[in-house]
Amino acid sequence: MFSKPQVGVVDEKITFDEPGRVKFKATYWPAMLFRGYSMTLEPGEEVAVIGRQGITLLVRPF
Repeated sequence: MFSKPQVGVVDEKITFDEPGRVKFKATYWPAMLFRGYSMTLEPGEEVAVIGRQGITLLVRPF
């Protein structure tokens, strides 16, 4: 987990059961919702990037 959440922008839809993609620090990363969140994040939405699992970023809504 990161010490402070950072801002990312959804590039490819993310749902509770399907990972997607976010733009974070000028690079595109695979991303998935952090456990406990069960919504859909649509392209263009800002998200809080709170950690990483392998190369997949863990995100939550802002």
